[in-house]
Amino acid sequence: MDTPGLREMQLWDADHGVAQAFADIDSLAARCRFGDCRHEAEPGCAVLAALSAGTLDAARVENRRKLLREQEFSPAENGSRSATGTKEQWKQIHRVARQKYQQRQRDGGKR
Repeated sequence: MDTPGLREMQLWDADHGVAQAFADIDSLAARCRFGDCRHEAEPGCAVLAALSAGTLDAARVENRRKLLREQEFSPAENGSRSATGTKEQWKQIHRVARQKYQQRQRDGGKR
């Protein structure tokens, strides 16, 4: 997508939409043995049972996981300050690493 001036696109408050689009998975998840089930390898997971039985498409489950992961980094979910803070932390980490690398190059590659 060519959008001059737009650097990135993010989900914004997609919880309701994800819940609607994947209501079948949410209803299965309500039947899991554990309330904090991640639907990956936990015993008694109704979602994994449905995947094994072939009544649930693995691609749908993976799409839901992707959307939920994306939502975790959303400014609406974490507060825009939090998302910006994380981005700034990584910028600082890269800046320090770059400075150390440049200093090592100036010193002749010695550690």
